[in-house]
Amino acid sequence: MKIPWLLLLLVLNACAGPAGVTPPAPESASWVAGPLGIAGTVVDGQGEPARGAVVYAYRSARAGLRGPADFAAPVDEQGRYFLDLVEGRYHLVARRRASGEDAGPPRPGDAWAPHPRNPLEVRPGFTTQADFRLLAITQPMIMKQGTLTSGDTGFSGVVRDAQGRPVSGALVLAYRDRNFQRMPDHTAPATGEDGFFTLYLPEAGSYCLVVRTRTRGQPTAGELHAVLGEGAQACPEARRGEIRDLGPIVVRPYGR
Repeated sequence: MKIPWLLLLLVLNACAGPAGVTPPAPESASWVAGPLGIAGTVVDGQGEPARGAVVYAYRSARAGLRGPADFAAPVDEQGRYFLDLVEGRYHLVARRRASGEDAGPPRPGDAWAPHPRNPLEVRPGFTTQADFRLLAITQPMIMKQGTLTSGDTGFSGVVRDAQGRPVSGALVLAYRDRNFQRMPDHTAPATGEDGFFTLYLPEAGSYCLVVRTRTRGQPTAGELHAVLGEGAQACPEARRGEIRDLGPIVVRPYGR
């Protein structure tokens, strides 16, 4: 069957995106033709619109995504937001504070989520899509300056329970030695619904890893918990310029 040349031309133009603009690579499914900026939805742990949340954009992650942001956008009643930005790369985090305030450190009762693909790129002629599912903060967070959201050195993997299901809200903690009775040296952002994590590290070396679903003190009975292996296996080597895949890490209820 012959396709009329005018129809073919219309189809090709529609696929090409805005005139004079090179479309993103096929794997970048988060980019759609539209206004310059970042847009998406924010939902709570039950999948409902996170009314009252704010999405913050930082040009740099050096401050641990804390303090005054470079840009911010409120979430509407449907859970949607739009950040009007110029071309560049940004680190995003969504927060909803129980107090209703728009500033201050994370506190119990708040909810938050850094975007797992930070930093996100904004390109002329396209809107970057970025959705969030908030995680509740049940205790003061340990994610101080030691939490990095980008880099080329570290570990990745997936946290699963004994039945093989992904675990949401788990924290992967990195120590430079096997003294786990102190604050960790580095922490990965909490896992999302798929259980995946990326732990970025500032330098190569051996790191002893612990996975927890709480953030402070001694592990409590029933808390999902794991130490990565025994002996040297508990402290894998991070190689410079490589995000080393550790595969599945199985967490089980902690028992004394």
